[in-house]
Amino acid sequence: MKKIGLFILASFCSVLAFSQATTTPAPMPQTAPVNQQVRLGLSFSPLLSWFSTSGDAGAVQPDGTRFNIAFGLNTDFRIAQNSNYYFSTGLFLLNTGGTIQHEYFSQNESTGEYFKTERTSDFRINYVNIPVTMMLRTNEIGYIRYFGRVGFDAAFNTKSTYDYTDVNLDNPTATVEDEDASDLTALFRFGLRIEAGFEYNIGGTTNLYFTAAYNNGLNNVFSDDYKLPKTNSIGELIPGDNGEPQTDRRVKASTNLFMLTAGVYF
Repeated sequence: MKKIGLFILASFCSVLAFSQATTTPAPMPQTAPVNQQVRLGLSFSPLLSWFSTSGDAGAVQPDGTRFNIAFGLNTDFRIAQNSNYYFSTGLFLLNTGGTIQHEYFSQNESTGEYFKTERTSDFRINYVNIPVTMMLRTNEIGYIRYFGRVGFDAAFNTKSTYDYTDVNLDNPTATVEDEDASDLTALFRFGLRIEAGFEYNIGGTTNLYFTAAYNNGLNNVFSDDYKLPKTNSIGELIPGDNGEPQTDRRVKASTNLFMLTAGVYF
């Protein structure tokens, strides 16, 4: 989390420095921007994502961040005749993920016995994301408008994979890569989005824009089928009727994101 904090601080400083550098535009002829009813734009966002775990205390622990990307189409609809207020949405491809650690169970291939193991799983989850936000813009200061967006993200899982490593004192370390995780991840993701940035008019309706955003996940991104083994009072696995360990605790975690965005409105 310390690394994430430093990354966020450095990112905001960079955005602020760029903003100040462009506050005084170069003397060049430009046409006044048009007050558009509908605006379309394209954007690209590098981002950091990580899991925030919940449920049984200590059963699942977050264990790192992932560097991912998002890109897609912005669509803004002006509210009434005021160019300071827009309903903002779009269609984006969003890649998220993170690493979690918890106890699991594995089977000894030679004896058929099950044993507890410590599993570290690195997930990669791809979504089609549709934001639903309100955009508030200032009046022009030079050729710059500052703005903020507040609202929600609704995302649909299109693909999920993971790598995992099992560690047990009685058995060699086992590592599996690029395993399908569709049975372990939920279909939907919902998040609260808070975003701030500025746009710079380079002529007519064409604006460059830059933002920094934080997205807080609101739901469990793992499915009902992702459960942890049941143990007795001394930590031993409890076998079921089929010989496999019983499971009684769901893995629960939401995904949080911090992203920087560069884009252009046409």
